[in-house]
Amino acid sequence: AVVEAVRPGNARNLVDVGGASGTYTEAFLRACPEMRATIFDLPPVIEMARKRLTPTGLLPRITLVAGDFLVDAIPGGHDLALLSAIIHQNSPEQNLALYRNCFAALVPGGRIVIRDHVLDETRTRPASGALFAVNMLTATDGGDCYTLDEIRQGLEAAGFVRVKQIADDEQMNGLVEAFRP
Repeated sequence: AVVEAVRPGNARNLVDVGGASGTYTEAFLRACPEMRATIFDLPPVIEMARKRLTPTGLLPRITLVAGDFLVDAIPGGHDLALLSAIIHQNSPEQNLALYRNCFAALVPGGRIVIRDHVLDETRTRPASGALFAVNMLTATDGGDCYTLDEIRQGLEAAGFVRVKQIADDEQMNGLVEAFRP
């Protein structure tokens, strides 16, 4: 459902930032036979992805790169970047650095898609997101759930344009997209 909502269209080079075991990478590659992907995550997680993805037959279309998205440069040359369930663990400052890192990894015209809780302006809906925000506030140094306006401000500060929500949030399936000019 996420791939369908994203509508990858002509995108051919996905970078799944913090892609974990590659669940979304696998879904995108199955839906888009011409697409290649890079999963960028911490070294132990990359090994988990390799182990999980080997039997799928998709590994020849996937580049696995170990790194920390808050410290290391994300590999470049991509036309689609996915941040799935990532921004809630970060402070606004960390997200701005992450958005800038993604911006640098995208080709001109490339698109970033963020999948996460997207709170309304009252910060009380969706209820699951509001409750999750409390968890992030108590369990992380700076994490939170963010409103569309807060996400937009960070993305625009990083250089992205045409920020909009493309799917409503139900159980952390809010989708926000933006483009690198």
